[in-house]
Order: sequence, then C-alpha cells, then structure tokens
Amino acid sequence: MKTKKILLSLGLALAMAVSVCAAKDNIWQYNQNIAINMSSAKVTTENGMTVLTFETTETFGESTDQCTYVYNVDDQTIQLKELVSKVGKKKFKQNFYPQSIANGNDVIKGRAHMAELVLQRVRH
Repeated sequence: MKTKKILLSLGLALAMAVSVCAAKDNIWQYNQNIAINMSSAKVTTENGMTVLTFETTETFGESTDQCTYVYNVDDQTIQLKELVSKVGKKKFKQNFYPQSIANGNDVIKGRAHMAELVLQRVRH
C-alpha cells in the first residue's frame, strides 16, 4: 500500500513537471521585456489577406502590459488590438487602430519586425 502511494505521488509529480515544461516551451522570450505566448499565435485568412494574431506580456519597471497584436501580412499593417496595463493596483485598457508599417515610426516598425519573426516561427 505504501509503495503504491509513493508511485502514485511520483507519477503525479512527473505529470505536473511535464505540463509545466510544455507550457514554458510555448513562451518565447523575445527580449528582456517581452515574452510572446506562441500558443496564442494564429494565422488566418480574412477577406483574402493573411493575418497573424498573437499575445505578449511586456514588463517595463513596475508596469506589466498584456497585449494582443494583429499583423496583416498583405496590407502591411500592425495593430495593437488590445493593451491591458497594470501598474500597482491600477489597471488600464486601451485599443488602437491598425498602423501602416511603411509610414510608421520606429516603434511600429519594431513591432512589425517582432510580428514577422513570430510568423516565421509559426510557419516552420
């Protein structure tokens, strides 16, 4: 009876360790501030255009942002569709319109580059 309980405990511990490792493998640490949830990355076709959506967690100082990005490959736009910022106990939610990558500032171009790298990882 005691051996059975030990084996059951070991089996449960192993199962939990495997699920934690699997979940960790789906997070890509893009840089020191941005972690991308690769299991959220989805490529779809909308109105004949290829669209990538993915989620990130971005930390800057005491602020943590949960972001949902939409990258339209064919239109060459990127959108921060939803931004939920948490600073201390305060929480803010914002939405933004799609921005042209060609006409965008350095932040827009940087996010588009990140989206392109996510797209490459999803496709391979």
